[in-house]
Amino acid sequence: MDKDSILRPSREKLNQVKMKFAHEQLNKAILFFLIVIFPIIAVDMAGRQDMIPVSEVLLKILEGIIVVLLSFGGATLFIRLTINFIMEKFEGIGQQEERILLSKLYIFLIYVLATVIVFLEMGIGIQNVALFLGLSATGFAFAIREVVLSYIIWFMLLTKKPFKIGDYINVAGQEGQVKHIGMFYVVVDASPHTYADYTKIPNRVFIEKPIRNYGSDKFFAEFELYLENISSDIIDRLEIIREKGKGVKGTDPTFNLNSDSDGIKISVEFKTTYEDRDILRDRLLSMMLQELNLTA
Repeated sequence: MDKDSILRPSREKLNQVKMKFAHEQLNKAILFFLIVIFPIIAVDMAGRQDMIPVSEVLLKILEGIIVVLLSFGGATLFIRLTINFIMEKFEGIGQQEERILLSKLYIFLIYVLATVIVFLEMGIGIQNVALFLGLSATGFAFAIREVVLSYIIWFMLLTKKPFKIGDYINVAGQEGQVKHIGMFYVVVDASPHTYADYTKIPNRVFIEKPIRNYGSDKFFAEFELYLENISSDIIDRLEIIREKGKGVKGTDPTFNLNSDSDGIKISVEFKTTYEDRDILRDRLLSMMLQELNLTA
């Protein structure tokens, strides 16, 4: 029995749960929409047929409200009915981040079309609609420039891909596995195998601070050991350390004797995964201290 056949039942069950949740949300949305729109339509119709006294100004306002509710309510229902189908069509295209971006662009496009329909129904021409949207976008962007900046950075993170979901990163002293790339925050988990412990890093940090991406597999880590007392046989001891370092499997460590303004040091570089980094570093450091007759 192959892996796919083992996982298929759980995947199907997960899809059924997702579909059930989507249907429940859709039913709630439809019920809320009907509860809101029906009384307004009833008042509007009664006023136009002189069943109840309603001024012309109020009728105009009710007509506008109905147009807005029908347009945006219909757009919302349409998105809820089609978003899963659209995402399934893009399932095999690109990375997860690209599919997230496509879904957001799809939702944005539907609401833009709904906005255009509202303006046209209110008798506003295409040129006026374009002018209004342009001016509104400019004023709105200036008023919420921090939000717009965060959105632009989110777009850059998804398209330029300095990292992707599943990578281990370090930025502004915070590090861990990327769990979610949102429009305002990137969720980073330093211990991905536990729950309820994560860090939300604001998007603006990713253009203000350098990003180190460890990847999702092995990478080269490094550390330094400064030597206060240099023995005459340091070169021989270093060779022994190199030989013993080969015994730490999968690390491929290198040990080099260097110096800087702080003194003489041994620079170590080794291959590791994010989860094993501290463990392997401690093993290599312990072996070095033992061979150099030093104490931690």
